[in-house]
Amino acid sequence: MGRAQTDEEYARFVRGSSARLLSIARALCQDAHQAEDLTQQTLEKAYLKWGRVRRADDPHRYVRRMLVNLHTDWMRRKPWRERAVPTTPGEVGPGAGYPEPVTADRTGRVATRDVVARALQGLTPREREVVALRFLEDLSEADTAAELGIAVGTVKSACNRALARLRSAGEIAELKEGR
Repeated sequence: MGRAQTDEEYARFVRGSSARLLSIARALCQDAHQAEDLTQQTLEKAYLKWGRVRRADDPHRYVRRMLVNLHTDWMRRKPWRERAVPTTPGEVGPGAGYPEPVTADRTGRVATRDVVARALQGLTPREREVVALRFLEDLSEADTAAELGIAVGTVKSACNRALARLRSAGEIAELKEGR
């Protein structure tokens, strides 16, 4: 396979998977800009290892695992090395991680996203990983455990703790009552 053909194959993969990867990264990072950086760095690493990635049974799963592992590495960094600057609540537009242009009143959607994002910030990094893989990627408990390299029981307990925290978050309860 020639270089141009390999590059085109990789470009098709990026077009098909980048939105899902970015969605997972947003759930993990809780910062739109950091999520974009994480996704970009993951895709860079995938390009460098594309020969191995494309031979995998499921390339998206392989790269998703790269993303989760890279996020774990980021979480282990010394806090003085790199720090995310929080975005302004209600910030909208492509740079804020919201793909749709601002053409209509979307304040309700933005407010809902903000409430959910703040509730997710109350979770531990492990709980956010479990929630992202279980509910954004719709993985089973066993698949989530395999993806994270942890026991199924750990996935179950982390998921139960996370859901209990999310249910008890006051603003989430207000969202449910308002619907």
